[in-house]
Amino acid sequence: MDFFSIGLTLACLSCAIGVAWRLRQVRHSLPEVRSDEGKKSPSPPGQGAFRRLGAGLADVIFLRRTLRTGRLRWTGHMLLVLGFLPLLLLHAMDGIVTRPLFSGYEPTLDPWQFLRNLFGLLASGGFCILLWHRLRVSGLRALSRVQDWALLGVVGVILMSGFFLEAAKIASPEDFNRMADEYFPEAQHEELTALKAYWSTENGVRFNQFLPSAPEILTLGRDLHEDRCAACHAPTSTAFVSRRLAGVLPVALPKEGPALLWYLHVGMAFLGLGLMPWGKFLHPLTTTASLLARGGSTTSAQREPHGDMLRRLGLDACTSCGQCSLHCSVAPSARVLGNPDILPMDKLHDLRGYLNDTLASRKVADLAEGSHICTECLRCTEICPAGINLQDLWLASKQALVETGRAGVDGEIRKRTAGQWARELSTRTLGKARGTGLADQAESFWGCVQCTTCTGVCPVVAVSEDPSRDLDLTPQQIMNLLRMGLKAQTLGARMVWSCTTCYKCQEHCPQGVPVADILYELRELGAELLRDQGRRS
Repeated sequence: MDFFSIGLTLACLSCAIGVAWRLRQVRHSLPEVRSDEGKKSPSPPGQGAFRRLGAGLADVIFLRRTLRTGRLRWTGHMLLVLGFLPLLLLHAMDGIVTRPLFSGYEPTLDPWQFLRNLFGLLASGGFCILLWHRLRVSGLRALSRVQDWALLGVVGVILMSGFFLEAAKIASPEDFNRMADEYFPEAQHEELTALKAYWSTENGVRFNQFLPSAPEILTLGRDLHEDRCAACHAPTSTAFVSRRLAGVLPVALPKEGPALLWYLHVGMAFLGLGLMPWGKFLHPLTTTASLLARGGSTTSAQREPHGDMLRRLGLDACTSCGQCSLHCSVAPSARVLGNPDILPMDKLHDLRGYLNDTLASRKVADLAEGSHICTECLRCTEICPAGINLQDLWLASKQALVETGRAGVDGEIRKRTAGQWARELSTRTLGKARGTGLADQAESFWGCVQCTTCTGVCPVVAVSEDPSRDLDLTPQQIMNLLRMGLKAQTLGARMVWSCTTCYKCQEHCPQGVPVADILYELRELGAELLRDQGRRS
């Protein structure tokens, strides 16, 4: 077996094993979300199957959802798709597609030679735009993983090696001599010299010998070309990219140059095929399926039919483009807490591992925290170019985590009373480093005169029928406990966790006590203690 047969066999085997692994990967399903949960909006009026299919096709063909992420990014993807897909079908699969459909097809004839360069140029332009965009946007560059760069690298090498392979063939005298020996073995020395002179002048072959340029020699070479070569070879000038590259190749091009470039070009194509199901390489297929299944819907929180199937598809359709994380409304929390699972892209990756039973227990705690910090603002779902209903995934995953005892920091704090938390937390080291927090400095709260102004203007207290039951402590009671040195008793108070940080208490305090800042600090400290406890467990 030759390199092509072995490479194709191994790539197809890897692809088949990877597909089987992907199909069996998700071991658990997410629960159905109750209709009254979260911020789900009513489903839109029913659409006909053909209408949904047409809308889904429009999303796939015109990349309408990608356009939401920016015109530059949309342009890069459109150019890459418009260039790479025809190259795949008409060139890489010419034996299956092009030859059966077009009689007399030869890759060195026009329009195929011209179209190959045109499509390659379009795909290369799109690739350069996407690479520049990923490098230019600092937030996107920080979110990029090894797979992102690997995919760009494989696509880039396939495109560049294809151009240089064709350029090397154009300039190669060995390729010319091989074709002459095979198709013109009876050529006389004068005829072969004339043909070489013509191909050197007109087609860019770079012979390592002096060739005559007299008009009568070139005329003889042209006639021989028309008789022997023109049926299979169009002028290489129509290969407008490769012909120019041939002119800048080293004069002393190694004889093995075209062969080495062919191995590189075909080998990288096989590598891409073999890696397709093992990571984000599969997303051209899964994203297309997701967009078709979504049927052009622009309603982010709708109840989807066949929810479990679409969720599994959504887990695989993610392209790790980072747009959801760039637009996440709680992204600042990820930077402060250092938990990447607060960001949608990382959270989706770990959710897949959680459903596969492959996620470490420490990462499960991060996933639970990230899930419960999510405010369900819909921004990630609205911007997702793959059409994944992330809103539905977050609601379902949050419910699944609660059912398995992972209720998040806010849920855990509500499982006990303030007194119970006080007894447990009093045994731990409280306060910030060196005791420099607001709750550790008497001058922060010593001015409180218990006038209850903060409690009177608090909207959380206002909506509570029984603050002592619903909130445990009111704001001025928390300040009083701090004055008495009972910091542990305040951390578990529901008031600390229910505070909306509207700052009305702080703005209205006649003594200038930073009430809201203190409450936020207490919540941060309690969250840190509970987070450490969750990771240890």
